[in-house]
Amino acid sequence: MPESDPNREEDLRLLLTDAIEVQLAALKAGISFWSEWIEQTAAFVQAATKSLTSINTDDPKSKDIVLELLDAGRASVRSMTEIPRHTASRFIEELDKLDEKKAAARKSARKTPKSSAGEAKPSPAARKPAPRRRRAGRAKA
Repeated sequence: MPESDPNREEDLRLLLTDAIEVQLAALKAGISFWSEWIEQTAAFVQAATKSLTSINTDDPKSKDIVLELLDAGRASVRSMTEIPRHTASRFIEELDKLDEKKAAARKSARKTPKSSAGEAKPSPAARKPAPRRRRAGRAKA
């Protein structure tokens, strides 16, 4: 049976770890998306319910209430369009946190003394991953 290359195994392990970290960051961003969506929708439903109740009471100020309801609807739509940008920002923040943790781990790995077994094998944490490319037009929250 052929021996496997330790560097290749380590590269594969790092690749799989990175993929899992990205997936977890995406899931966290997705959770924040739906949480914010639920909050915004609930706020609009409460405002609309209150306004409709006032309109149905034959209050002479019902025209003003209708305008308030329209304003609440516009504000709701505006806030809903911001949710994807907030989600993308949270996803990027999660990835940046992971990069910072890896950088700290590499720093601490360099400070540890090398093994006295003669040949010092570079630690996986000491390898520098390629920096992530920044895309133009990312929103900062």
